[in-house]
Amino acid sequence: MATPAKASKLNMFLSWLVVLTSALFFFYNFIQMNLFNSINSSLVKEFGFSAERLGYLYAFYSYGNVLFLFPAGMLLDRFSVRKILLVVFTISVIATYIFSNVSDFWIMNASRFAIGATGAFGFLSSIRLASRWFDPRHMALVIGMVVTMAVLGGIAAQAPLTWFTQELGWRPALQIVAILGLVLIAIQFIIVRDEPKGLEKIEVKEHVQLEKLGFWHSLGIAIVNKQNWLSGIYISLVNLPLFVFGGIWGVSYLTQVHNFDSSQATAVITMMFVGMMIGSPLSGWLSDRVKLRKLPMIIGAILSLSVMSAVVFAPTLSFAAEICLYLLLGLVISSQVIGYPVIAESNIHSITATATSLSSVLIMSGGMLVPFFGWLLDQSGGAQMINGVKIYSAADFLQANYMLLIGLLIALIASLLIKETYCKQLHKQQ
Repeated sequence: MATPAKASKLNMFLSWLVVLTSALFFFYNFIQMNLFNSINSSLVKEFGFSAERLGYLYAFYSYGNVLFLFPAGMLLDRFSVRKILLVVFTISVIATYIFSNVSDFWIMNASRFAIGATGAFGFLSSIRLASRWFDPRHMALVIGMVVTMAVLGGIAAQAPLTWFTQELGWRPALQIVAILGLVLIAIQFIIVRDEPKGLEKIEVKEHVQLEKLGFWHSLGIAIVNKQNWLSGIYISLVNLPLFVFGGIWGVSYLTQVHNFDSSQATAVITMMFVGMMIGSPLSGWLSDRVKLRKLPMIIGAILSLSVMSAVVFAPTLSFAAEICLYLLLGLVISSQVIGYPVIAESNIHSITATATSLSSVLIMSGGMLVPFFGWLLDQSGGAQMINGVKIYSAADFLQANYMLLIGLLIALIASLLIKETYCKQLHKQQ
C-alpha cells in the first residue's frame, strides 16, 4: 500500500510527465520557428529571395499563429486538450511535409501559415494542462521548464538541422523534421491526459462557469485586464532578440559583420538557446522562491537591454567571447517566462487559456516584426550580391538592430506598470 508521501511523489512525477510531454509540441513549434537560420541560404540560392521576401516567408508562421491564438484559447478552455493537441500536431506535420516538396512561393507561404496556425495551440495547451496538474505556487518553475523544452527545439533547429541541410539538402532535412513529428505524436497519444484523477468535478464546475460567462463575456474579461496586455508586451519584446537572431538573422549577422564561418556562427547562436534553456527554469524558480513577479521582470528587462547593447555596439570579439556574450543574452532574456504566471494569476482559473491567448497575440506579434528587420536591412542600400547571396554591411545591421533596443526599452516600461501578484491568484473563481 502506498504511503501518502509516496503517493505525493508519484502524483508529482505524473504531473511533470504529462505537462512536459505535452510540451513536445511546443518543442516542435520552436524547430519550425527557428529553422530558417539553417535553410535560408539554401532558399536564397534556389529561389533568389530578397531579405524582405524571405522575412515574409518566415513571418507567415506568425500570421497564422496570431490569427488562431484567440480561437485556440477558447477551444482549450472548453474542450479536451489532449484531443485538440493530437489533431493540430498532425496538421503541422502534414504542412511541414508539403513545404518540403513544393516550389511555389504562395504554397510555401500557405504551408507556413498552417504550421503557425496549429502552433498557436502549442504553448497554450501546456499552460492549460499545467494549471490543472500543478499548484499555482509552482507555476513559474513549471512554465520555465516548458520554455526549456521549447528552447531545445530551437537548439535542434541550429547545428543539427544545419548539418542535415548541408549533407542532404533542405528538402530532405525538413522531411526528417516531419518524421520526428510523427514520433512525438505517438508519444503524446500514450502519455498526455487532460486532468488528474479526482479533478473531473472541478473541471465540470469550470465548464459550467464558462457557460454562464459566455464566449463574449469571458473574452471581454480577458481584454479589459491590463495585466494581460502589459505581460504580453513584455514577453513579446524581451523575446524579440530570439525571434530575430535565433530565428533567421543571427548567423548572417555573425558571418557578414563579425567574419565568423557558418559553423562558428551557428555555435554562437546556439549558445543563446542554451542560455535560455538554463535561464528559463532558473528565472521561474527564483521568482517562485522570492514570491515576487514584478521586480524580477524589471531586473530582467534592464539586464536584457544592457547585454543586447553589448551585442550591437561591441567590436568583433573572439569566438570564445562571443559564445559567452550570447550565452549571457539567452540567460537574461529568460526573464520573459515570469510574464506567463502573471497572466495566470491575474485572471480567474476557468479562462486561463483565453487570457494567455490574448497575451500571446502580442507575444507572437514580435515575430511579425521580423520582416520589418529585413526591410530595415534593405533600406541602407549597402548590400551586395556575392555568389548568389546578399551580403549586408555593419551599418545595415546597426540600423536594423536599433529596433531590438527600442523594443527592450518598451518592455522595461511595461514591467514598471505591471501590478505585483505575489505569486497568488488575484481573482478567485466564483
